[in-house]
Amino acid sequence: MGAVLAGGASSRMGTDKAFIEIEGEPMVVRAVGALRAAGAEPTLVVGGDAARLGDLGLDTMPDRYPGQGPLGGVITALGALGSPGVSGMDAVSGMDAVSGIDAVVTLPCDVIAPDAAAVRCVLDRWADTAVRPGVGVPAADLVVPLGGGVPQWMHAVWRASCLERLSEAFARGVRAPSEAARQLRTATVDVPGTGWFGDADRPEDLPTELPSSIAARRGPGMPDEERAWRRGQRGAGMEAADVPEIDIDELERRRAGGAAVFDVREPDEYEEVRIPGAVLVPLASVPDAVEEFRAASQRTAVCVVCAVGGRSGQAVGFLRDRGVDAVNVAGGTNAWHQSGRPVDTGPAPAS
Repeated sequence: MGAVLAGGASSRMGTDKAFIEIEGEPMVVRAVGALRAAGAEPTLVVGGDAARLGDLGLDTMPDRYPGQGPLGGVITALGALGSPGVSGMDAVSGMDAVSGIDAVVTLPCDVIAPDAAAVRCVLDRWADTAVRPGVGVPAADLVVPLGGGVPQWMHAVWRASCLERLSEAFARGVRAPSEAARQLRTATVDVPGTGWFGDADRPEDLPTELPSSIAARRGPGMPDEERAWRRGQRGAGMEAADVPEIDIDELERRRAGGAAVFDVREPDEYEEVRIPGAVLVPLASVPDAVEEFRAASQRTAVCVVCAVGGRSGQAVGFLRDRGVDAVNVAGGTNAWHQSGRPVDTGPAPAS
């Protein structure tokens, strides 16, 4: 079975991400189409605006845990499978349990370029992990694809038999799929390319040619200097190679040596989860903080992070253009968190 997770609040986007059109098609429809093309049937949308989703001809089910993150959506979808021995989870909100299916493959509704071939790659790995007569090796509970070397938890295949353990972890307060997965038998698969897992949390994450009013949201409140810089870089065709990058392993080594880490996400993202010791400077504030970055770079290495590396790459390019020695962290905070390294949450401690 396929499940598109659409229960997010879309607070950073400013509008429901599921219905933003790319190439004339709502993002949620694109995600459903990729799952179906890969052979995931039936495919349901978990959470979101049921009425609008129904108008698009999509099958829906309400999220049992609205507003509590994607792990709740995974548990909701698994509950629809009617896993044996799991009391009270044989159906979801009156929906009949799906019979004859023992796994759910998920996609987030905000994936920009959902790729049926990538989904198929994960499903093929899933088939490889099945129990074989006479071999005696337990089947994997979970198959998670690696994109850019980082686990992409919301693009995974989840076996029905892991529902009870996920539900127990959720009841204990676990919300991060990476943490819940620690008690599961997990297999991974490297999926080529990077476009298949990119998502859109904010307007600037969307394709630049987006023919939608959402494009007008790009950059409000952005300092004129930064806006001019971004226009200039696009006009100059600046490539990622122009911005020096390190991975999270190198970041860990540099932090141990006293490197300064600056986080250019928004305050709500920073409070949700961050690399310990990272200093918050939202992207729109970077031009006003150039001297702070410069002073830090004269003392130690300066490493800049965001969620996955896009915004921080913009910041590093801006800073280096002004003579500040800084590097971008590929994979960003998401890769750091998903690797199991320690993180901080909540407001930054008072200085």
